[in-house]
Amino acid sequence: MIVLAAGYGTRLGQAGRDSAKALLEIDGEPILSRLVALGEALSGIDEILVVHNEHFAADFEDWHRKRPPGPALTLLNDGSTASDNKLGALGDLALALERPPARGHDLLVMAGDHLLDVDLVPALEVFLRYRDPTLILRERDPEPAGKPSRYNEVKVDPEGRVTRFIEKPEEPESPFAAIALYFFPENVGDRLGVYLASGGNPDAPGHFVAWLVSETTVRAVPIQGTWRDIGDPESLAAARGPNRGSGRLERAEDATE
Repeated sequence: MIVLAAGYGTRLGQAGRDSAKALLEIDGEPILSRLVALGEALSGIDEILVVHNEHFAADFEDWHRKRPPGPALTLLNDGSTASDNKLGALGDLALALERPPARGHDLLVMAGDHLLDVDLVPALEVFLRYRDPTLILRERDPEPAGKPSRYNEVKVDPEGRVTRFIEKPEEPESPFAAIALYFFPENVGDRLGVYLASGGNPDAPGHFVAWLVSETTVRAVPIQGTWRDIGDPESLAAARGPNRGSGRLERAEDATE
């Protein structure tokens, strides 16, 4: 399992300057702790790698020292010190895939800046059945008419295969988007290397997923639960408020085009 937690939270204002997004607390618990617990609950997750930046390295190390006993967890410092010299999410993933805890293994990969209360077992079962890259879908939030989507767009056929993946489409055609949580087969490192060598965008993982859809079979499983992206002061305040559910997720059998 890899958690990509090296972002700088520039849209979070003072909260992002004071803390790594993944270490922001919700009800007294860091987001990162919640994500790690989600992975620990899955059968087969025996090692966890958290990629962080140099700027907040001491905070991640402090979090690691205080972490309760569990599967082996390794911190990986990507060496970046500010947003203008960050590696990007895919650059960080490539860095993680060079390390023994991740290299040559099937992987659960997730961004470190969202809240999830979901059951990942249905998606894991699909992944283990087919060994194809597998996405988690949610229903896209309504957006103003005439404005490009802030999210990706995913279309899925009746067999659960992704037929269309577009990052921030001008005119979305599907009600579904993928969250930044993926099951990847062990050859993902080779595919990511080809993608980056061809000039692929090293930042948002969605660009890599869109490329994967053009290269191989990718599957998607919408599941019930709640999702919330922590991207700005308003979303952080909402996550800490009384109405925390967001990003309604649907049953897999309902997510077809």
